[in-house]
Amino acid sequence: MEALESSSAQLEPQTLTEISDDEVNLPPSDDEDDALVAAKKELSTMGMEGDAAEDKGEAAKLDPQANGVMVLSLLDKIIGAVDQIQQTQSGLEARQQEMERTVTSIQGELTKLAKSHSTTSNSVNKMMEKVRKVSVNVKTVRATLEKQGGQIKKLETNEAELLKRRNFKVMIYQSLTRGWAQVE
Repeated sequence: MEALESSSAQLEPQTLTEISDDEVNLPPSDDEDDALVAAKKELSTMGMEGDAAEDKGEAAKLDPQANGVMVLSLLDKIIGAVDQIQQTQSGLEARQQEMERTVTSIQGELTKLAKSHSTTSNSVNKMMEKVRKVSVNVKTVRATLEKQGGQIKKLETNEAELLKRRNFKVMIYQSLTRGWAQVE
């Protein structure tokens, strides 16, 4: 009997919220069924320890008390679930903050990379312009060398031609007494 009084004493200081008719008429869930069975077993073990000669009127009183115990156990489960949800939510918030810091860090790195790419692109463009200028200079030098090469070949052929014609005789006037001398 003391156990029943203590359980009813626990119910008194609790504040209750209004429940709609739809919520009252819902079929019990598996958790509620399990809690009701556990509460009935608990009450039956309490009843066996006490007087075995309880009448049906007292058993009818136990049913609302069993419902109260069931409600308390369900509230405990709900509180546990809410605590677990809050812990999960705080963990998710911490992960989200960490991800935001990581994203900010990545954005900073991408900005640095973009600046570096821009600098590199400018340097490459300047080098390509210098390469174009050098290429133009190389082409003009090559054209000049080819032109000079052609002129050299002409000179060489002219020289070879002149050497072939060297069969002419040079006459040197040495003196009157000697006359004309031939030199080959």
